[in-house]
Amino acid sequence: MGIAERACLEQTRNESRRQQVLAGATACFCRHGFHSASMAEIAKTAGMSVGHIYHYFENKEAIIVAIVEGNQAEVLAVMDRIEDSPGPLAQALVDTVSTGVDDCMNLTKTALMLEVLAEAARNPKVAAVVQASDAVLRARMREMLCKAAGPDQDPADPRLDERVETLFTLFQGISVRAIRHSSLDRDQTVRMMQAAIRWILQN
Repeated sequence: MGIAERACLEQTRNESRRQQVLAGATACFCRHGFHSASMAEIAKTAGMSVGHIYHYFENKEAIIVAIVEGNQAEVLAVMDRIEDSPGPLAQALVDTVSTGVDDCMNLTKTALMLEVLAEAARNPKVAAVVQASDAVLRARMREMLCKAAGPDQDPADPRLDERVETLFTLFQGISVRAIRHSSLDRDQTVRMMQAAIRWILQN
């Protein structure tokens, strides 16, 4: 095995270990909350020693940063798939609503992101990471909405920002409603969100 192959294998192992830590941390954060989840418990859940965890993450704050970055990559990948869909982009956005609603109604994901946001409200470093990630996602969505509006859309139109903010508010609100209203009707929510998005794209 050459040097390049060994380096690639080591990188793959390291990434696999990082994901193992993140999976363990996610389970602990959702079960006990950020501050109540100790590094020892995260290590036990991840199936490795505490010392091994510190090889990949300096502290719990660094784990949260990685969770935010992972969420950002996941959302950007979804946006890429929407943009690559055949047919009008506006219709592709509407067609993807059901998947988005399902994600927002996933209580495990919601619990994790609420822990992240709660820490961001207390911790300026985490807040900076969360806000920077949100800015990246808003810019990408703005780009997609501009493209979906057609060639006559002015890229500098401030209404694009209003649409992006409204869409983000709608979807993120579903996560909170899914907790507060345990019998929230998923199909009805999808229908109403699709209608709302059609209206937003046309105004």
